[in-house]
Amino acid sequence: MFWLDTNQILLLTCVVLVCGAGTYLTYFHQQDTIASLGQQIEEKKQEREEIRSLRADRANAESRLQTVRRRWRTQYKVVPATISTPDIVAYLTELTKTGFQQFDVMSAGSEARDGYSVHTFNAEGKAYFTNLYQFVWTVENNRPFYRIRDLSLNYLEERETDGESGRTTMDVLVSFEMDVEAIYGAATDLPASTSPSEAGEVERLPVAKNTTSPPLPSSVVPNPAPEINPFYPLVFEKVPPNQYDRLNVESAQLLSIVDRKAVFQTGDGLQQVGEGDRVYLGRIEEVSPSEGRVVARLNRGGIVDRVERTLGTDSPLRVRTGDGPSSTDP
Repeated sequence: MFWLDTNQILLLTCVVLVCGAGTYLTYFHQQDTIASLGQQIEEKKQEREEIRSLRADRANAESRLQTVRRRWRTQYKVVPATISTPDIVAYLTELTKTGFQQFDVMSAGSEARDGYSVHTFNAEGKAYFTNLYQFVWTVENNRPFYRIRDLSLNYLEERETDGESGRTTMDVLVSFEMDVEAIYGAATDLPASTSPSEAGEVERLPVAKNTTSPPLPSSVVPNPAPEINPFYPLVFEKVPPNQYDRLNVESAQLLSIVDRKAVFQTGDGLQQVGEGDRVYLGRIEEVSPSEGRVVARLNRGGIVDRVERTLGTDSPLRVRTGDGPSSTDP
């Protein structure tokens, strides 16, 4: 039978006391300390995740800042700090030198708005529609920051007769009224670039910095020329005048056809025309020597008509083709 001696009993007692004390300290006395340390560990983990998130947000913010800064520095609109009335009038005058019969402007004053100022001019006059379209396109799309407001157009037809020649010319115009706004004094609070690499990147962009033309691809701006002229009438109230003094096949007398050329007698003498030649209100469509016939397609102010002229019995020479003999009426 196994018996414990005094030393073993003392040693076992010490072990039991140590284990009990350790258990008490770990699970009872130090429990609050363990919980506090665990909480601190979780807080450190959260702080680390927040730091990672902040670093990612900072990288995104820097990327957005570079993009915005690049767009700001490469914008093609020029916004001056100040602008004078003579500068505006000179710019508008330069744009209306061609195609405008009248262009009157009157200053309506300046107005301060949210972050910028506007100088407004009232403009009215008359011009060809194509030239007015180009003026509006240039104002809206070129680098100087101008814009058109409240544009109204009306059809205008002007006829003028020359006192010496008696010719009447007709112009199809539009009368217009609009407001032209010049933008200036916009806030520019973005910092300037100090990085040589960034400055080089900006300089390499295909942006016109010192010209008035828009530095943008043609695919992103409107068509600079109108597709149609909505003010040009399809049918005129009156037939357009013969301002180029072309042959009037309806009033002239057809004398003969020589080498596929029709010979007409006009008030100014003889005149020859062939197939495809322009005449008053149209073109010659057919010249038939064998039938002694000339056909023209005329546009009488929007009404297209086919006019046929034949050699009369009183014509001294009806048809002559090449070098062959002439054929006369029997």
